[in-house]
Amino acid sequence: MGKSMSITKNEIVIPLLAALAVLLAAAAIFQPWWSARTSPELQMMTNSTMTIDAGLFQTLNAARTDANETNTLAFAITNTTAYQSPIFQTITANRTDGNLTSTFTFNIGNLTSYQQQTKQIADTTNLTLPLTVVGLVLVIVTMLLILVVTRTKMALERYTYAVGVLAAIVLLIAPLQLALNVTDFWGSLNVPDSSPVWKDEVLATWGPSIGWYLTLAAALLIIVCLLPIRTMYSDRKRLTQSLK
Repeated sequence: MGKSMSITKNEIVIPLLAALAVLLAAAAIFQPWWSARTSPELQMMTNSTMTIDAGLFQTLNAARTDANETNTLAFAITNTTAYQSPIFQTITANRTDGNLTSTFTFNIGNLTSYQQQTKQIADTTNLTLPLTVVGLVLVIVTMLLILVVTRTKMALERYTYAVGVLAAIVLLIAPLQLALNVTDFWGSLNVPDSSPVWKDEVLATWGPSIGWYLTLAAALLIIVCLLPIRTMYSDRKRLTQSLK
């Protein structure tokens, strides 16, 4: 009886988890994979927020909010002239430390290293996007096989497990190769030590965004789905051997 209840749970839960993995992998393709934004401290000092999102289609989406006004801009990562857009105009902040007041200006558009970083992301997405699409296709196939195995009891556990493992590997490679091939994929920009008041203050931070994490989550979900599939295959194999 306990075994029957376990199978019933698998029939419901595993396909749902596999379907969720498909949704996450599909959504990841259209979400930002890398983002840069001004730090909370700088936002408080300037009442201004700047965010830049990079996706798999080699575009940057920038947004700057000042008080109640928001300006947005979308352009190709390789279009360096767009970095000089008004959306990247200097942010000025004032800070007082005791009797000493200091003014600091910040402009992402003038950061050569940042431009080089986004170019590296553009080059790397030439491989990341196809990998993610292939991973999505394999996840869909895995989900269909899981439905067949759990609903019809057909002896396809071995093939389901093989395709699922391949799907998980591809979905893991896609975000990891992006992170490993971009210099300082995680990072922050600090004020130089020469500033007496702003010394070591964080101005901006950057790192992986929602699409990057969704792909990893889809891979982990598929791995979770494969555990009971593997158990079902082992049980079927033992039953076959006992009948010989």
